[in-house]
Amino acid sequence: MTAATTTHTEQGVAMAWVEAAFAKYGWILIGLSFGFAAKYALLLKRGVVIKPQLVLADVLLLPLVALIAYHIANQFGASGEAAALLAAFSAVGADRLVKLLTEQFFRRVENDITAVSQRVRGQVRQEVQAELSGQAIIDDTLSGRAPTEYAALRPRPDPDETM
Repeated sequence: MTAATTTHTEQGVAMAWVEAAFAKYGWILIGLSFGFAAKYALLLKRGVVIKPQLVLADVLLLPLVALIAYHIANQFGASGEAAALLAAFSAVGADRLVKLLTEQFFRRVENDITAVSQRVRGQVRQEVQAELSGQAIIDDTLSGRAPTEYAALRPRPDPDETM
């Protein structure tokens, strides 16, 4: 194989990869670009001054919105123009969509933290109660008020006698 053939083969592989990626994600990208264009058109229509910070924030949100749009399209089994339309809706409502998903995520984390803290608190209570019970047995034994029912106070068999 010559160097020219190797380069041509590598270019063919790279082009095949790009074509496969565009076939899979192209409609999502088209939908995102149309959706962001529509978002800015709606902002201009409302009289909002578009600042570079707003554009930068949307560009930084773009990968997250792309993942959300791809997930939604897969959930509905959409492909082609339907996937582009779902991506465009995701891009137009990106702020609300990200806020909704963020709130849902934080709610889930808060519920998990509450469940874990309740479980740990219960374990701590059991440990403290066992410690208090043990201390009560010791205090009762030292003061002579210990009932004979305490299993801890029963005489143990002498290992020398059992043999």
